[in-house]
Amino acid sequence: MKKGIFNAYVKYVCKGLEIKKSDLFKKNREEKISNARWVLWLMCYQRPMSIIQIVDLMSEKGYVTSRGTIKHGINKASNYTDPDLIEFISKGIESYNHDKAL
Repeated sequence: MKKGIFNAYVKYVCKGLEIKKSDLFKKNREEKISNARWVLWLMCYQRPMSIIQIVDLMSEKGYVTSRGTIKHGINKASNYTDPDLIEFISKGIESYNHDKAL
């Protein structure tokens, strides 16, 4: 059920943050890639999706991770102070509201 929204968020994050989808799901600790993952996870969590759902959806894309890692990323992204990034996250969530997802 959440897979469609997850995929829409992936596309939105990759396009907006100018990264390749394949890079998002590689074990890459480059700051730009990590930040994009954290943004994705925060958007999913605010949807709301459970952390275990996010873990499962990431795993389906080939990125095996833990609940702790997801929680850490969500916490990091929640503390962003860049107004442009905060607006990007809000617009992404709003763009794929519940009505459009159905």
